[in-house]
Amino acid sequence: MSASVELVVDESLKLKARDFAIKVVDETYDRFNYNRKARLEKIAWGKLGEEVFKYFLNNNGIKVVVDYNIYPGTENIDNTDFVINDITIDLKVGTKDFHKRLLVVKQYFDNGHQSDYYVGLNFYEKGNVAIIYGYATKEDIKNASVGKWDKVNPILDYTILYNDLKPIKDLIAILKS
Repeated sequence: MSASVELVVDESLKLKARDFAIKVVDETYDRFNYNRKARLEKIAWGKLGEEVFKYFLNNNGIKVVVDYNIYPGTENIDNTDFVINDITIDLKVGTKDFHKRLLVVKQYFDNGHQSDYYVGLNFYEKGNVAIIYGYATKEDIKNASVGKWDKVNPILDYTILYNDLKPIKDLIAILKS
């Protein structure tokens, strides 16, 4: 069972993430065929999640930076969100109160877009609060159940309930070792 961490989100981070989304939305790969507004939101929430997780890592003695590079073109996507001591971490961000699961797109995972660890983070109160629920290993994802959760774009996802994730403090210990 997960031992989650709750963080208050700084308003300046929201603005930074939104500005980045506006800057890149028309230059990056639309892998889910969302409309422009939905893409802007998805990019901004993802970047905000990265900033929040960076803050958490830095406060736990692990110095990282958030990648603000632009990967233009349909073939260029970032493969993972963080690389720490050659360990790859992909952050999976939920944005609704009813989101209860870490989701990893099955098609991308099965085609080799895999990280060593996956972290589940969800925003609440219009992005003012973030909860880091925990993490899963690549092996956990391989063994996870598969479902369709997005009604707009029903793709298959590997899925693990937030409450079933490993405690995030254990991942901190792994990263420090």
